[in-house]
Amino acid sequence: MIKLFIVFASTASLSGCVVLSPSPIVEAANLVGSAITGVSAMTPSTPQNPIVFAHAPIKEICIEWNGAVALSDFVPSLQGELQRHGVPSRVYDAGTQPGSCPMTLVYSAYIKWDMKTFSNAYTPYLTFASVTLRKDGRVVGSASYKIGSIAQDKWSSTSSKLGPVVDALLISNPVVEANNSAGAPVAVFGGS
Repeated sequence: MIKLFIVFASTASLSGCVVLSPSPIVEAANLVGSAITGVSAMTPSTPQNPIVFAHAPIKEICIEWNGAVALSDFVPSLQGELQRHGVPSRVYDAGTQPGSCPMTLVYSAYIKWDMKTFSNAYTPYLTFASVTLRKDGRVVGSASYKIGSIAQDKWSSTSSKLGPVVDALLISNPVVEANNSAGAPVAVFGGS
């Protein structure tokens, strides 16, 4: 009885909260479920209904700014994924397409807001994105991202969600890694 009192008194003096589960099996199941969810959130998604017509490798893309997409990292993520394929890009205002840029990219996206685990602040996340690539006004490719039915990739980065979409559109431009020791780009073919 004295041992129980000492244990209780010592835990009561701690500034943190201690929660003991009556069933370690339930706690183990929760831990496994959390681990599976975390790992599945890291898996890349696949583009939805990609349609891509054969085209030559792309030298540069001009991205038409869509002010309706309220996700601050959308365009930088899109540009990063294009750069991963060795394609530089620039952004222009809608209706002011530069004449020196035959390849243009338009996009639309939807976001939702929710709280991450252990957070009390709402955070936006990408639920849908549609990207269309045009050459001289004619569509040469279109692909989209849609969040999974159980939202397993809900908190994945915008870049990891857009990566497979850009990969589908730029099949003529292989992924280019960072420079090798000689300074020349190294092409990496990551697809089938």
